[in-house]
Amino acid sequence: MSSATQQQAIEVDVAVIGAGTAGLAAYRAAVAQGKRVVLIEGGPYGTTCARVGCMPSKLLIAAAEAAHHARHLEPFGVSAGEVQVDGRAVMARVKSERDRFVGFVLDSVEKIPAAHKLRGHARFVAPHQLDVDGQIVDARTVVIATGSSPFLPPILTELGDRLIVNDDVFSWDTLPSSVVVFGAGVIGLELGQALHRLGVRVLVIGRGGSLGPLSDPV
Repeated sequence: MSSATQQQAIEVDVAVIGAGTAGLAAYRAAVAQGKRVVLIEGGPYGTTCARVGCMPSKLLIAAAEAAHHARHLEPFGVSAGEVQVDGRAVMARVKSERDRFVGFVLDSVEKIPAAHKLRGHARFVAPHQLDVDGQIVDARTVVIATGSSPFLPPILTELGDRLIVNDDVFSWDTLPSSVVVFGAGVIGLELGQALHRLGVRVLVIGRGGSLGPLSDPV
């Protein structure tokens, strides 16, 4: 499907907004139940997990663990000498394998019938009606699987292009010499520890007196 103005409304049982991991799972579950489904996506296909989430982060962590273990071989009677980390090689492997994972996801999305996919950004115009860049969609059920985006405190925006979010780490060509991580949650700690083990000077700044909280106190 393609979005355009003045088109006849699309009528479905289930409209899924977002073609990420959760959205794809919802789409497949609805199809398995014999429902008429449309999958709506306004950004690139490939899922957050594959592009900038769990898959590339685990690749970075794997490199960090390799360096960490190499530095702690003596208890086993093994000496490997001084560990050298090639930041460009680390990030090249992370991005290469990440792109391979994304390719698998894109292949699976390509197999979804074109009639089930709608490109564009959705907004509600009625409880069971969406406007997707001019295309009206009437749905008995709407699944919102749009994910989330990081909040940037205004005080930090003065840092300019030095301020990045966790997604941006996986576009680096090499490792920086130092990083300040704002947020001592699971993502901040995961990336902070990995970068530290790869030789990056890391400072983690948090609030609330706890590490790795799994819930938002607000």
